[in-house]
Amino acid sequence: MDNVIHEYIIGENQQQHYSLVIDDTAVGDQHMRFYLERNAVLAVEIVIASTTINVHVECVLRGENADARIMGAYLIDASHKTQITTMQHHSAPHTRSILIMKGLLRDSAQAQYHGTVRIEKDARGSCASQENKNMLLSNSARAISVPSLEVLTHEVQCSHGSAIGRFDEEQLFYAASRGIDEKVAQRLLAHAFFANLFTDKGLKERIQSLI
Repeated sequence: MDNVIHEYIIGENQQQHYSLVIDDTAVGDQHMRFYLERNAVLAVEIVIASTTINVHVECVLRGENADARIMGAYLIDASHKTQITTMQHHSAPHTRSILIMKGLLRDSAQAQYHGTVRIEKDARGSCASQENKNMLLSNSARAISVPSLEVLTHEVQCSHGSAIGRFDEEQLFYAASRGIDEKVAQRLLAHAFFANLFTDKGLKERIQSLI
């Protein structure tokens, strides 16, 4: 079970949307690989909830004008350890990918994110972005973020970024001055942190329940 790769092919001119929840019922590492053909459009939305697990997400844009959007949220607590690895692989010209991963860590939870954008020399005119943000809600929580770019042609637009921090102390102080309890204020800020990440109603509700 640990070595199983779940592969999905989005055919020419097709559009596919996948909504996934990975929690403590998952068995073994979770490895997903998506192949996009010419003019294919892919949307992937993932919630990782309170579990120790390795999650691998690969997106191979091998058809011209393929377009991928990958959004992920992980909410980790207790002493769980989660590792997330992503790959946006552009091998055809004029392809586009957007990846955003956001994490909220409590207690002594740990998260590691390793993301790669690779653009081959034949993928001229491609556009790719990658973003990873982590919020730590305790002094014991830990996060590591390692984004990277491998660009083999100059005719592209690429960006990546990562951030690890805590909620703004001024915002928490302002909430306290208005009589809002700190934990309530943190929940409100957490809702704002994940706002507009997902389109799937069920995943939005799952995030609300986890916060």
